[in-house]
Amino acid sequence: MSYVTPLTVLLALTLCLVIAWFLKQPMSARVRRGAAGDFMNLPDGIIHYEWHGPLSGPVIVMVHGLTTPSFIWRDQIPALTRAGHRVLTFDHFGRGFSDRPYARHDMDFFVRELDGILDTLGVKAGYDLLGYSMGGGIVTHFASLRRDRIRKLILVAPIGFLEGPPNWIARWPVIGDVMMFILGGWSLRRGAIKAGKAEKVDPELIALQCRETRFAGYGAAVLSSVRHIIYADLRKAHRVLLDREMPILALFGTDDDVIPIACAMHLREMNRSAQLVEIKGAGHSLVTTHPKQVNDAILTFLRD
Repeated sequence: MSYVTPLTVLLALTLCLVIAWFLKQPMSARVRRGAAGDFMNLPDGIIHYEWHGPLSGPVIVMVHGLTTPSFIWRDQIPALTRAGHRVLTFDHFGRGFSDRPYARHDMDFFVRELDGILDTLGVKAGYDLLGYSMGGGIVTHFASLRRDRIRKLILVAPIGFLEGPPNWIARWPVIGDVMMFILGGWSLRRGAIKAGKAEKVDPELIALQCRETRFAGYGAAVLSSVRHIIYADLRKAHRVLLDREMPILALFGTDDDVIPIACAMHLREMNRSAQLVEIKGAGHSLVTTHPKQVNDAILTFLRD
């Protein structure tokens, strides 16, 4: 009779780690040659960004979410630029064409990232700020700290009111990291395909999101963000924004199973002056599945 020894398990695990390592593609200058836009050097690494629209238009800064880089704004950019807005998009560290620094992806990290981008580009006060999903939580916190610089705030399916703990991979240090390294890419691809098909997301966007998982550092960035920011309680930040009379538009999908529609009611409790728009039948991918409703609401809010 043969037995599986601890040494055998260790060797098998080591082999899996080595294979997973070599299957990951580094974010390199060769990969970046295919990217539109430009790059900047910040203390934490290289950031990919892109300007869109007329040079003299009012600036709107767009902050994406947990797993989808700036390509997620594909259906918003044309509508905003046609309306005369100067649009700034960028990839968070760990996503898209930006670097993958080993760091704790918490609110301080993303505030430092956003401050660095805006300061480097010389974006003057008076811009509008738009955040989607995790990006909605980031811009909420950022606006509570930088109220004097921001004209209007737009939140699309924002975090900040989620209840319950994250899954076990996020809760367990070391073990969770190892499992994310080995199986995270497969799990994230599977989730993207399943959710994308259920919400009828454009297959091209699903393929782009799956491609992200092939790059080294992506899974670690996602895991760290889940641990340190996705379940952040932003009620205090919303109270600050109410006190400082920040104009806010918040959009929610009625069929969103990531940011449930109940979160809209929590936001209403915190800030009665915020404009809430519910998009019927929309899930969490509302920026791509319901672009007309999303764009119309955003443009109306910006014009008012």
